[in-house]
Amino acid sequence: MEDSAHERPAGYRYSRRGTMPLIRQLSVIPNIRNALLLVFQWAVMIGACVVAIRADSLPVYLLAGFVIGTRIQCLAVMMHEACHNMLFSNRRANDLIGDLFVAYPLAFSVDLYRVAHMVHHRHTNTPRDYDYRVQRKDPDQHFPKDGAGMVVLFLRSLFGLNYYRVARAARVWSPLANFHNPRRFGFDYRLALRIRYIVWAVVVYGLVLWSPWRWQILGLFLIPQYLWANIFNRIRAMAEHNGVADTSELNGTRTILPTLVDRVLIGPLNVSYHLEHHLFPSVPWHNLRRLHGHMMQDPAYAADAHVTRGYWGVIRELMPVKGDGVGVASGVKR
Repeated sequence: MEDSAHERPAGYRYSRRGTMPLIRQLSVIPNIRNALLLVFQWAVMIGACVVAIRADSLPVYLLAGFVIGTRIQCLAVMMHEACHNMLFSNRRANDLIGDLFVAYPLAFSVDLYRVAHMVHHRHTNTPRDYDYRVQRKDPDQHFPKDGAGMVVLFLRSLFGLNYYRVARAARVWSPLANFHNPRRFGFDYRLALRIRYIVWAVVVYGLVLWSPWRWQILGLFLIPQYLWANIFNRIRAMAEHNGVADTSELNGTRTILPTLVDRVLIGPLNVSYHLEHHLFPSVPWHNLRRLHGHMMQDPAYAADAHVTRGYWGVIRELMPVKGDGVGVASGVKR
């Protein structure tokens, strides 16, 4: 692969000229909607904790953990929105609320995630792309895999045998991991930001540990994080750029048309429309599906875009094709 975006072959980039008037219309940040969405996630998680603790029953704890896990995946997508300054139109509110109520609970920082993620956007699928380098080093993200290989991958993920790889890769986004080494990708993680995280952690975890239900609260929130990061978020991540031809900008990133189950477990808030996001990263989550519909009216886009129906479709694409051993498919067009 090329070392940087400007070394791509002529014609690699998709022309955006005719789409920009629509993009300006779609790039309005829904402040009130996002605020209500964030309140909803926390209301559901707190409500699930309260119900489980009051019932004090294993089946209820398991159900509550499942519900909380789906909301944690929504928080992860909202952190992605915040890193693009699309959670709130006011930049200070975007970063402050994004840290306190989205990134910090996931043990991440909006600022640290942003600096790595912007490099990913500028140098997608090249050695400068941190995500690309992680995939190259992680054998669990080497594809194609045959049926047995996929089963082994998901069993390893289910039982946490490869979680250390997720945690190791995610350390670049962690304020705690970068407290004594605050420079990542040339970014200075300022002392004030580091102190803010420490104050948040002392207050929040102090209140949790002070509570008589400390272990129930920690278990209900931390165990689903572990499972979603290692299974469902792994599927989401491997679907975005693995097993694509990457001969043009339109087939270097995959868009997934999600099923209802996909939206609940893996790709909430339109995060599966990843090709559209890479082409037009100023478009907030709520307009990505609309953008996809518009883009599919462009014959050039519809012919070359890598579009797959469902995450199960992605898994099938990442398995060898009979006869040639290649797992890269052209996707399916709607």
